[in-house]
Parts: sequence; structure tokens; C-alpha cells
Amino acid sequence: MAGKGVLKNSIWGLASQFGQQGLLIVFFVIVNCNFPKNDLGNYYVANNFYQMMVSFSALGLGQWFIRQLPDETDQKGFLNRFLKIQIYSGVFFYIANVAITYFLYDDRMILLLSVLIGLNIIFDNIIYTIRNLNIAQFEQNKTFTVLTIDSALRVLLAVLIYVYPYSIIQMSVVLVLIRIFTLNLFLRISTSGSANFSSIFFSDVSWDYVKKLVFANWPFIIVGSVSVIYWRIGNVFISKYLPVFNVNIYEVSFKFFSVAELIPVIVSSTIFAELLRSYREDGMEKFNKLYQLFFKLFLVYGFLSFTFIYSFVDPIVMAAFPKQPEAAYNTKEMFLTMLVFPTAILQANILIILKLERKDMWLNVISLFVNVGLALSGFMFWRTLTVINLSIFISFIVFHLLQDYILVKNKVATVLEIAYGYIAVIACFSAYVFLSGHLNNYMLFILFWVVLLAAIIGTDKRILNFIKEKTGRSVSLKGE
Repeated sequence: MAGKGVLKNSIWGLASQFGQQGLLIVFFVIVNCNFPKNDLGNYYVANNFYQMMVSFSALGLGQWFIRQLPDETDQKGFLNRFLKIQIYSGVFFYIANVAITYFLYDDRMILLLSVLIGLNIIFDNIIYTIRNLNIAQFEQNKTFTVLTIDSALRVLLAVLIYVYPYSIIQMSVVLVLIRIFTLNLFLRISTSGSANFSSIFFSDVSWDYVKKLVFANWPFIIVGSVSVIYWRIGNVFISKYLPVFNVNIYEVSFKFFSVAELIPVIVSSTIFAELLRSYREDGMEKFNKLYQLFFKLFLVYGFLSFTFIYSFVDPIVMAAFPKQPEAAYNTKEMFLTMLVFPTAILQANILIILKLERKDMWLNVISLFVNVGLALSGFMFWRTLTVINLSIFISFIVFHLLQDYILVKNKVATVLEIAYGYIAVIACFSAYVFLSGHLNNYMLFILFWVVLLAAIIGTDKRILNFIKEKTGRSVSLKGE
């Protein structure tokens, strides 16, 4: 029964992610079609800083909260104390958000939007805790319900512009009000009266307690923050070195990327338990084989998403974002990173299984510095979005190579296996780009993937066995 509970909880988590993402894409498309480019650019600049700050303000304590909650005898008191910590942290980073924006920009609209949008840092911290509460109590259906209502209200707000045109400032005010409404829904539905603003305010939290929590979890705080800053720092550079409408183009491209990255991120968290079990129970040989199986599947997904965008993003952008036609080419450049992103996510999980999370943290930090260094150097010579896309791509390759070195050192992979992976990606990439100049996009995509999948399945029994297992046929992972 416990296994079914975990599966049901995971399905609700997936549903909430994809349901919310789908509705937010509708909101994003409508907004991009109905506001001036400069207003949109200013909005995305302010929104960018909010998203970076909220990654810090959560303090990386989500997993700790889920693990700790069942061990607490006074769960109501524990919940209220934790919520109070999150509110304090949210207020601190809200002030930091406004101060940094004020220091970097003179534009009054950006500053006003930062003041408004930044309020969500405080509200999101409380929502973040309640979402983790739902995970711990196997009640992610509640998260699905509330986030669906939240996203639907955003879509209604976007549609309203066709009836009553409003400014981007007015939209930001209403979005804050929607977030407050969402927060109240979470408190009412998910906490069953265990927490409200009064109980949170009067809960007792000592400074020593807060310091102990933060010091015990600082590597996770850094990893969680770097992963957001890694992508959002590009917007900062764009807004400082390029005309502000380029921020809109980058946001459109990143929206495509964020949808594509959902699958490897969610799947990697799902298979984490299976990889951990294999590492503890099956021995290194079977664990390595299981890792290689998942590595190949993640590699295939990364290349599949790249080829789909390379072939079909132009008509999609023209239909959904007619004001940003340049986003099509920029999205193709950004999706170069998808060639290595899924396997990098998988390998990060492997490092955690090996209890090398601190090394993973430093790899993230190194990658961020490479990204920033390349971007700043590139903008000294070229003022184009390509600088950002290539900086991210190259820094991810560095990140991946450093992961490879650690995995080889810990005998999870061999140099030959790693080399085969890179050779396969380079060969397939070169072939697809070359053939795209000679074949119709639809014909190329279908024929290429029919041939490639047939070759992969026909030459690797692990893939074939995996397919048989998922279709209900008997299977063994022996004999690879």
C-alpha cells in the first residue's frame, strides 16, 4: 500500500507541474501579444530578480522539512515555527531584491515593478513550505487543486485585456492579489487549521535555532540558488548590454527550454530511489549498468528535444509570438544546451547517491563562474544574444566534463563509455544539421528518428528489455 501511495503522490505532483505549466504558457502567450516590447522587457527584468531572490529565500530547507516532519511530536508547533522562519527570510530577501534593483537600474518602471513583484518572495516562501507539507503527507492532490486555480485566475486576467485594456503595472498589482488569494487557499486546504497568520506570528523561534538549520543545510542552499541564478543571470546581462526588448526574446526562448527541461528533472527525481536502492543492494556492477541505461535514455531525450526545436520552432514562434520572430533562432541556440542538460541532471543525482553533494555544489559554483566569465568577456566584443546562449552551453559542457571525471574516479563510468557518449552526440548533431539543408523538416525528423531508434533498440538489449518491462512483458537486465 505504501508503494501505491508514493506512486499516487508522484502522479499528482506531475499533474500539478504540467497543468500549471500549460496554463502559464497560455498566460505568457497572451501577455506577449498585448504589451509594448519595452514594457514587457521591464517586467521581465523585475520578474527575473524576484525569481533569483526567491531561490535564496527558501534556504534550501524543503527536503529537510519533509524528512523532519514525521519525527516531530508537536507537528503543529513545528509547522508554525518553520513558516515563521520562511516569512522572516522572505522579508529579508524582499528588501535585498528592491535594494539591488535600485542600485542597478535608473528606470522608474523597473523599480516600481520590483517593489510590486518582489512581494511574491514572502508569499512564495509560505506556499513553498505548504507544498512540502503536502508532499510529506502524501496529499499532492491539494497542491494540484490550488495551483490549477491560481493558474486559471492568471489566464482569466490575461484574457481580460481583450475586454478591458490595462497597463503592465495594473497587471502586476492583480497578480500579487492572486498570489495572496492562493496563499490563503493553501492555508485553508492544506494545513487543516494547524497554521494561520496569527499562529505563525505568535510561534517562538530562536536565532540559534535558525542558525543551526542554515549551517546544517548550506550546501543545498547554494545548489538550489545557483541552479536558478545560472539561467536568470543572462537576463541581467541582456538588460545591461543590449536593448531591453532582447529580454523578451530571451524569455520566449527560455519558456520553450523550461518546458523541455521538466521531463528530465521530474524523471530524474523519480528514478533517484531506484538508483539509490541498486547502489545499496545490487553492488557496483549492476548499479553501473543501470546508470548506463538511464544515461542513454536521457541522452536520447536531450537530442530528441533539440531536433524537434531545430525543425519546428520557426512556425511555432510565428504563431504564438508574432512580435518576437527573432526568438526562433535564439531558441535553437539555447537548445544546444539540451544536448548535455538531461545527462548532467542524471549525473548530479549519482553524485548525491555517492554522498558527494559537496562536490556537486562546487561543480555548480564553478559552472556559474564559467558562465558569467564567458558572458562578460563575450559582451566586450559582441553585443548579441548568442553570447549568452554559448556561455551557458560551454559552461554546461565544463560542468558535464567535471562530473565525468568524478564518476570515472569513483568507477561508475569508464573513459571509453564517456567518449562514446560525446562521439555519438557530435555525430548525430552533425548529420541532422547537414541533412536539414537537403530534406523537408517533417520528412527529416520522422526518418531520422525511425532509423536512430531502430539502431539504438537493435544494438542495445538494455533498451529493448526496458521497453518490454514497461509494456508488461518479462524482462531481465542480465546479459547486457
